[in-house]
Amino acid sequence: MAMENDKIQFRGATEKEASQVVDQMRLGGINISELAREGLKEKLRETLSDEEKIKLYEQYRRGDLSEEVAIVLIGDALEEIERERDAFEEAATLDTDGVFQQ
Repeated sequence: MAMENDKIQFRGATEKEASQVVDQMRLGGINISELAREGLKEKLRETLSDEEKIKLYEQYRRGDLSEEVAIVLIGDALEEIERERDAFEEAATLDTDGVFQQ
């Protein structure tokens, strides 16, 4: 789903002033946009429960969610979920003939 305006704007005068102070302290300055993007990704991931991450992963597997968005929302958990899913499927297909429970 494309948004008409891809800009995300915040009303954070204090945060803006704080970022300008740090920007002025650094010789090369800071990339405020990059900090904002990374901070937003981090907070989005923090807000998601494990159940929500699994739902998002399933949307990604069905093709309803792009890989880029899945990576932003799930991050490293994307690979972890994939490994666990593969291990579960492998365990489910093991031949259990001849295995008896005592």
